Amino acid sequence: MDMNEPPLEQLAVQLNFSLENRELFKEAFTHSSYAHEHSVRSNERLEFLGDSVLGIIVCRYLFEHYPRYSEGELAKLKATIVSAPMLALFSERLHLVDYLRLGAGEQKNRGNVKINIWADLFEAFIGAYFLSFGLEKTTELVLPLIEAELPRIMEKFDELNAKSHLQELTQAKGLKPVYRTVSETGPPHNRRFTVEVTVNDRVYGKGTGRSIKEAQNCAARMALEELKSK
Repeated sequence: MDMNEPPLEQLAVQLNFSLENRELFKEAFTHSSYAHEHSVRSNERLEFLGDSVLGIIVCRYLFEHYPRYSEGELAKLKATIVSAPMLALFSERLHLVDYLRLGAGEQKNRGNVKINIWADLFEAFIGAYFLSFGLEKTTELVLPLIEAELPRIMEKFDELNAKSHLQELTQAKGLKPVYRTVSETGPPHNRRFTVEVTVNDRVYGKGTGRSIKEAQNCAARMALEELKSK
């Protein structure tokens, strides 16, 4: 073991789990760069398993908690939750990154480890946790992480999907939203755009943002509220 590497027992105490399958968890923290240098197994197989386990946990949670969402909306939300930046954040939250075993080349860049490596680490750890403790215990570990980030995830999700939601809503009525930029203000480095959206030649929403896309989404959210209130 690397003398600078914290013992896994420390992590087991922090996360309150037994380390009976110590070798399995050791494998979960072994990046391929380390594995190649030391002729040991990398965490890639556990990452493969963990990816599927996370998929089951997230899909079940979304299915149970968002009954009004369509299949397409559920798929988009799931993709946001299991995205590399989010899984990397979970690795940080559980302090998994402190136990990651990297090869010499990657070790030099430890301060700038790629997000994908941290995301893969989380999936590998979940794979090992699942094999050790089963699906329900793994769910108990994962859900608090998701729920802590969910308000921010949903805010971003709703913002990014306002235009598509408006498109679907109006399309069902045989209509189509039309966006028009009505003003641009501010200096080049701090532009503000104002956009209005019309449906059937009537203005339903107006929004302002630092980009046309942001302003369009803001206008779409306002239009959705107006249309849904009718």
